[in-house]
Amino acid sequence: MIRKRVGIALASLVGVAALATPSLAQNEQFIPQLVYRTGAYAPNGIPVANGIADYYNLINERDGGINGVKIAFEECDTGYATDRGVECYERLKGKGPTRVKSDSCWINELGMR
Repeated sequence: MIRKRVGIALASLVGVAALATPSLAQNEQFIPQLVYRTGAYAPNGIPVANGIADYYNLINERDGGINGVKIAFEECDTGYATDRGVECYERLKGKGPTRVKSDSCWINELGMR
């Protein structure tokens, strides 16, 4: 009877440790931003990129991230050109992004398959 209780207690501790490990191991989420601050669509892209950066900074500074996990982000200017967008995606995907944020339909369609 004692062995059974000890076994259950150990299994519970291992289970709790396994559930707690991911939240302790990861203290930030990387989200690359494929923006267009140059090119024909720059007048639209600049305020959008600024707003997203401001929002991520607000969440990190005001709330300490999302459930304590900070948002790390890096911009890459595509100039709204598909080839540059795919190049940015290929360069930044090695950093293990949670998601890739792009406002270009063609970059989303061609580059992220």
